[in-house]
Amino acid sequence: MAANVANEIEKVLAGRERLADEILINKQAVIDYDRRRNANREGLGQLTRGKHKNEKKSWMMIGDMFVRMPAKDAKDYIEKDQKLLTEKIDAARQTMKQKAQQLEGYDMKGFDLKGITSNDLYGITRE
Repeated sequence: MAANVANEIEKVLAGRERLADEILINKQAVIDYDRRRNANREGLGQLTRGKHKNEKKSWMMIGDMFVRMPAKDAKDYIEKDQKLLTEKIDAARQTMKQKAQQLEGYDMKGFDLKGITSNDLYGITRE
């Protein structure tokens, strides 16, 4: 009987930890996507308003290599990447919300913890 309860508690705690890890992974992904989106925004600003706005071709880093391409194509590429990043960020945030709701809904059977009352608190401080 005690082994069953212990196994059940272990399963519940493992599930909670798995959900918490998934939430943290998604949170880090949102941060990474947001950094990339900000870098893209800066690049778009340079292509439209900055010192490179009058150039016909511009250098752009795609993956691990630099490519010289027409400024219009570079701008289109960055705008498409911005839309994709925004979609990924929204999806990751939605997943985080769902996982957080699942985490809050976990029933901690076997613990039956109750909040401390004011009488208990004052009784502790008086002794």
